[in-house]
Amino acid sequence: MDRKPSSRRRRLLKARLAERDGASCWYCGAVFGPGLDGATIDHLVPRSVWHTWMQAALVPACGPCNQAKANRLPQAALRPVPGTFGPGLVPATSAGRAAEAGAAA
Repeated sequence: MDRKPSSRRRRLLKARLAERDGASCWYCGAVFGPGLDGATIDHLVPRSVWHTWMQAALVPACGPCNQAKANRLPQAALRPVPGTFGPGLVPATSAGRAAEAGAAA
């Protein structure tokens, strides 16, 4: 499938991806709300490289991670350990340090 699927088909894809991978972001592990609220479909291999909407080429992702990954290949071939990254692919340790630094100021 090369064309962008209809919104009905995309909702079905999201549900299937959540069933396959869990109802959480593939990158940061953030859990999606009821009805997969906050979930997007990410092309693991960007469409500019592999023009497909096959389920095998897709993963569920939160909006910030999907936008941060953009049109690039993922940094690692395997799913990172949950909690390694926060939304937007920000390393969890950096996000924690930034919050601590803001609180100390």
